Amino acid sequence: MAQLSTIISSILRDMIVAQHEANMYAMSLEDVYKQNGRLEQFALPTVAVGEVELDLHYGVKSDSVQTEQYEINYPQLRKVAKQISTNFAKAIIKSTLPVLQSLFPENNTDGGTKVLANFAVDDNLKRKYRVFLSRKILKAMQLSFTSLIKDDGSINESVLLDCLISVCDEKLLGLEDLQVLFNRPDGEQTRNDIRENLKNFLKNTMPTIIKDINLKRKRIIPYVDVTLNSEELANLPEECIHTLHFHVSPNNIKLYSEE
Repeated sequence: MAQLSTIISSILRDMIVAQHEANMYAMSLEDVYKQNGRLEQFALPTVAVGEVELDLHYGVKSDSVQTEQYEINYPQLRKVAKQISTNFAKAIIKSTLPVLQSLFPENNTDGGTKVLANFAVDDNLKRKYRVFLSRKILKAMQLSFTSLIKDDGSINESVLLDCLISVCDEKLLGLEDLQVLFNRPDGEQTRNDIRENLKNFLKNTMPTIIKDINLKRKRIIPYVDVTLNSEELANLPEECIHTLHFHVSPNNIKLYSEE
């Protein structure tokens, strides 16, 4: 029994093998060129598999088989990740800024405390920073997408926590304007205390923010029993014979696209 997916994958695999063998053949010519002084300066020949276009005629013998396949719903993951990053950015600012403001009362000669004071009265500044922090959290989550989702479709809390803490270390506690505060004699201990409190806060807040999120979806995959044998095709009704048109352009395939 032949499956259409197997036939298509074998064609694509042959394209990769052909490119690899062409590369290996070109490399084997290097020694030949070196043995002949007149050819040593010549560039090695290169072959690039470009666009491939073909028609595949196949006959459907049976289409009664269906299987269930579970996969991560990546379109939904992108939407959920944006909402999660926004919610955590709000929670981090709401919990951390008051602590910083209480630990470092305003001092007219201290640039760091002026920054904290501005956050307290300037809602527009706070909004801009919240958007900035949300984008950084989202980027950290995107870089960890492969490990962020468990096999059951739920969010991996430990991975998400690492993403959040890394962003807070760099973009909150690591802000250049605040370093004058943490450069005080007890500044490093204060930084560690704030970080630990923030970590505990995020752990306690996380179950509420990611509650009921499940990114696993079920798909019903039809399997068709097909044939490419000309004799079998001749014996099949016309409505069972189909043509699949291939147009593959490897150079234009994007492995990763960012929204």
